[in-house]
Amino acid sequence: MLKPITQESADRVCALVIGKAGIGKTSLLRTITNGSGDKTCVLSAEAGLLCVRDLVKAGVVEGFEIYSLKDLKEAYEMLSSKQEMKDRYDWIFIDSLTEISSRCVEAMKAKYPSAGDSFKLWGDYTDTMTALIKGFRDLQDYSVVFSCLPTVEKDENNRRFIGPAVAGTQLKERLPSYFDEVFYMEAQTDDEGNETRVFITQPSDTLPAKDRSGKLDTIETPDLNAVKTKIMEEK
Repeated sequence: MLKPITQESADRVCALVIGKAGIGKTSLLRTITNGSGDKTCVLSAEAGLLCVRDLVKAGVVEGFEIYSLKDLKEAYEMLSSKQEMKDRYDWIFIDSLTEISSRCVEAMKAKYPSAGDSFKLWGDYTDTMTALIKGFRDLQDYSVVFSCLPTVEKDENNRRFIGPAVAGTQLKERLPSYFDEVFYMEAQTDDEGNETRVFITQPSDTLPAKDRSGKLDTIETPDLNAVKTKIMEEK
């Protein structure tokens, strides 16, 4: 039976946030919990939430350490199937896709130890990562955010551009297309030398970013709840 589109299933965002180490991607959790009452489930493959330790202590940020591909699949099954999880959490924050990609490669190398199985390894890797990313993306009971480190690539004309730091050429090329919102997070300095963090929401020749909602400015304050509110507001 076909499932109709509802207002509730549309009132969510799914975003990929790309930014350098230390830029404050994990600290974006503060912008979810700050005065909103929303509760977040963090899937942390980075082995550390020190920068939001107070939120964990206060109980507004909960979640699970992800040490393996098996852990991530178990978390997905729990969040997708258990009503208590859907009732408890408003957001899923996956930190980070770069590290999860590495864990998936490790699992595939254990599965395909022979050098002659390279084609099978990368095919299975791409299929597995794609299925997991799309699976989390499509969990309609939550807003979902993936964080990811950047990497510098070169095009056929040897021009440099920034892409997501995940293993596998196919996945790297396709990843931004899986999301409605892709934000590049960086630090910008004004004329007086003051540094601020921003989301870049529109693509350029060198940056992967996009806003399918059409409601965001090219530069936005890196506040996930504010961004969600702006995307959802009626015009």
